Amino acid sequence: LLDECEDMLNGVRLIQELSPKSLDQLVSYGERCSVRIMAARLNQIGVPAQAFDAWDVGVFTDENYGDAKLLPTTIDTIRDKFMSRIDPNVVAVVTGFIGHNRKNKITTLGRGGSDLTATAIGAALKVDEIQVWKDVDGILTADPRLVENAVPVSHVSYDEASELAYFGAQVLHPIAMQPALKADIPVRVKNSYNPSAPGTVIDKVGNPDRMVTAITCKKKIT
Repeated sequence: LLDECEDMLNGVRLIQELSPKSLDQLVSYGERCSVRIMAARLNQIGVPAQAFDAWDVGVFTDENYGDAKLLPTTIDTIRDKFMSRIDPNVVAVVTGFIGHNRKNKITTLGRGGSDLTATAIGAALKVDEIQVWKDVDGILTADPRLVENAVPVSHVSYDEASELAYFGAQVLHPIAMQPALKADIPVRVKNSYNPSAPGTVIDKVGNPDRMVTAITCKKKIT
């Protein structure tokens, strides 16, 4: 992989041009190396694991480099791949935010692409809960950079989470929640730096008794 990446970088240097297709391939190398390192470390500590590029488990997209969309058949393809190719006793470490288009070229999924990969796989496998790990203790009542005493919200609905994201909250992109919403699977937002925190659960119901969930804003609108 590193040799391939070096060859691509040399090619870009020589021709002084970087197309969207080449850019998508270049930015994939870090993620593809990461899953191999992670799988190797898990095996080293006694946890059976195997690294997979997303297309190896069925993540296929349209041709829109830089902001590709999953094909409608992707969920079914992922399910078939896991059933036929992946040992259930092995931890599958899968790349996020990348896929293959119909020409077998690498594409990236745009904003929220890693979360979208996770929810697509979770929906395909009909898991009990999908977890996405961030750098905050879930969805907060306000932007902690602006409000020091913002606190996590334990439970929100998909509609609330989507509206918060639209108006500036950056925890989870609405598109990334779509597979989980369609499959009716809850998504839990957890903190990588504070794994003991319960996080925020996003589902269809949320907390209907609560009048206000959180406050968010967009700067420089007017």
